[in-house]
Amino acid sequence: MAVSRSPPSGGDARLPPAPNGRLVATVLSAYDCPSDLQPTSVSLTILGTTVSTGPPSARHRDRNSFKFADPPQSGGRDALLSGESNELVVSADLAALYPATAEFRVTYCDPAQPDLVAMTRLKKALRVNEQQWLILQLVDKSVAAEQGGKENVSGEANKDDSGEQAAAGDDVLQPTLRVKLLLSGPLRPEIRAMTNLSQNWFNTVDGLADAGGSTLSTVVTDLPEKIPAVKYLLVPAVPLAALSVALVPVAVGVLVIGLPFFLPFLAVFAAFAASVGAIGGVLYISTRPGREKLQPMLSSAYGTFLATQTGQRFIYNTGPRPTPKALAQTVLPKDMMAKLIVCLLIDFVGSSSYLLPGVGEAFDVAWAPTQTIMIAAMFDHVSPNLKYISFAEEILPFTDLIPSATLGWTKEFGPVILGESGKRVMDLTVALRGEREALRESMNDVKMA
Repeated sequence: MAVSRSPPSGGDARLPPAPNGRLVATVLSAYDCPSDLQPTSVSLTILGTTVSTGPPSARHRDRNSFKFADPPQSGGRDALLSGESNELVVSADLAALYPATAEFRVTYCDPAQPDLVAMTRLKKALRVNEQQWLILQLVDKSVAAEQGGKENVSGEANKDDSGEQAAAGDDVLQPTLRVKLLLSGPLRPEIRAMTNLSQNWFNTVDGLADAGGSTLSTVVTDLPEKIPAVKYLLVPAVPLAALSVALVPVAVGVLVIGLPFFLPFLAVFAAFAASVGAIGGVLYISTRPGREKLQPMLSSAYGTFLATQTGQRFIYNTGPRPTPKALAQTVLPKDMMAKLIVCLLIDFVGSSSYLLPGVGEAFDVAWAPTQTIMIAAMFDHVSPNLKYISFAEEILPFTDLIPSATLGWTKEFGPVILGESGKRVMDLTVALRGEREALRESMNDVKMA
């Protein structure tokens, strides 16, 4: 494990090389300290390693708040490691850093003022290769020992301590530490290889598009201008197009009459057309215009996925890879109506093998594991055995009619729907009973009158 400090820009060359991960903590300021004593330093302890800043460079005029020195912009590694920097760097394996808990300690040389401590767990507070600003709540080191390493990130005040202060009538502000954190590390090997392959593919497509663009322009624009006779090719093309349009109803009628005979051929043609469309779509989105149109949607989806801990584990080498079930849980919806739509689609795809009897059963061999993972991700918490039923009905012949996914949805949301319906019926019954009693009393009053 290597330990070092680094400047904010242009200083990585002066640092020891990181194994494959690095935590950079920039200490900005300590606010509302409990006494007017100046702290000697701020230290960071993680994975058994401790690094410290120098003393603060400035003090607030009216409050017990201290600003720490800006990182040195020059002076080489000697100046960097001299203790004047407010950047603390710990280099270690990303898989060890990501789940670790970092301890920040504001130290004092006077025994009358105990050190102040703040804890934060990196995988909850940070995302790999994204800079985060945190406000950490500082507590006395004895209180931190009693808390047993409980993290104190912005917004989590110590309620017992604040209650004692309120009872004593003290108007003491919660001391806080402002830090800027960056946890950096590499992509997983397969993600990096896929990224490089995609970049090479896009470069190839762009090169072919640039080379073929001039040729296409020549054929479409320059050639008709230089050879006007090319326009006369439209003369036989128009009647052929009209004849094709006229034959469309005839073709549709023949297909309807001979649908049982043509169904296998239509299925094969649909599969072929879908393959051609998929290949064409991939080619289009590989071009510059296609990437520009697709980028906003993909960027939003990628950012949402990367914001989850499963996404962090999938993209970066932060430890064990996420299971297929964990990935499915991240992507699949959790609300009632969205789950219902997904379940209906799952059952539709599972039973679509009946379009081609016999041949479609081969499709079930590939679809059965996928459906099982999706059902396990959505319904394991309410019906752990449903995934086995789903796999059996999908892999066995002539059992695809069982709607496993919809059964899971009914198991999860059926009691809720029935409970709400029963409650509404009961409320309606009570209301009608009250109306009936009121009407009876009115009729009695009329008779008495």
